[in-house]
Amino acid sequence: MEKFTVELLVSNRYGVLNRITGLYARRGYNIDSLFVNETENPEVSRMTICSHGDGDVQVQLVRQLRKLYDVRSVVLMASVEC
Repeated sequence: MEKFTVELLVSNRYGVLNRITGLYARRGYNIDSLFVNETENPEVSRMTICSHGDGDVQVQLVRQLRKLYDVRSVVLMASVEC
């Protein structure tokens, strides 16, 4: 298992954090750390989620996160230390 980081740009709306963390929980994946900040645009927030898993877990998480309505972009940053 390797550590990896997923960076998301999401709509700054009620319940977005709950939907994203719920996706991790339903899949049985653990979140090692989670950071959320507003961007220069108050309608958009940046989320940085550190987790661990093999390549299949990483690909599946990115695919599932991209399907969520309020997620605007997803970037997998596999080489970033959490």
